[in-house]
Amino acid sequence: MKSNLSLIMLGCAFFLTGCERDRIKAICDAYPQLCAELHADGWCRFERSNLIRARYQQHTAPSDASLYSLMTELVSYRDCLDPLMDIEYTDRQERKNNKVEAILLVQEELTRLEQQSRQSDYPHLQLWHWQRHGDRQARSRFLAQAERPEMQSPELQKALASLLIARDKQAAEQALHRALGLYQKGQTIDNGIIANLISLYIGEKRYEDALLWTRVLEAFSSKTDVNLNRMDAYARFDEQQQQDMQQQADHIVQRLKNGTYLQR
Repeated sequence: MKSNLSLIMLGCAFFLTGCERDRIKAICDAYPQLCAELHADGWCRFERSNLIRARYQQHTAPSDASLYSLMTELVSYRDCLDPLMDIEYTDRQERKNNKVEAILLVQEELTRLEQQSRQSDYPHLQLWHWQRHGDRQARSRFLAQAERPEMQSPELQKALASLLIARDKQAAEQALHRALGLYQKGQTIDNGIIANLISLYIGEKRYEDALLWTRVLEAFSSKTDVNLNRMDAYARFDEQQQQDMQQQADHIVQRLKNGTYLQR
C-alpha cells in the first residue's frame, strides 16, 4: 500500500512539474521578451520560473504590489545564480558567460525598477528603500501611514515596531501585538515578533511579561535565545505564580494557533 501511495505521489509530482513547464513555456511563447534575458540551462529553475511569472503579472496587470513581487524575484534569481559564478565549466564556458550576462541584466532591471518605485506609497516598497538603501524619506512615509489598511500585515507591523522602539515603546508594543493578532488559523507565526516583544519587556524591566512570553515562544520554538537566569537575578516568582503564568501562556498559545489572539 505504501509503495502504491509513493508511486501516486511521484506521479503527481511529475504531472505538476510538467504542467509548470507548460505554463512557463506558454508565457515565453506569448511574451518572449519576458524570458529572453534569462539563462537557459537547469540551474536555478525554480527562481527563473518565479521571475517569469512575476514579470508576466507586472506586464499584464501592473501595480505596486506586483512591482514589489517582481523586484523580490529579481533579487532571488540574482542571488541564486551568483554563487555559480565561481564554478569553472571545462566543457562549455558559454554556460558561465550566459549566467554572468543574466546577472548583469537583472541587476540593471532591478536598478531601473528601484528608481521607478522611489516615490511609491506602497508600504512594502517604502520599507524596501529604507532597509536596502537607507532612504529616510521612504522611512518617514512608511511611519506616516501606520494606521492605514495597507499596513495591516504581520510583516509590516513588525517592521513598524522596529522603527518605533527607540522613540515610543508603547506604540512599538502595540504594533507587535497587532502583528500577532493578524495571523489566521493555521498560519506559521514569525517567532521573531514574539522574540522582539520579549526583548522590549526585558528592556523595560517587565520581567513577568518577559517570562510569560518566553513560555509562549517555547511553544513555537525550542530555541528561544532568552537568558532566564538573567531574569531570575532581578525577579523571582513562587510556584503559584509560575503555574498562573503557564496557564496564561497556554491560553495565549491557543489563541495564536486559532487565529483569535486579539478577539474578545
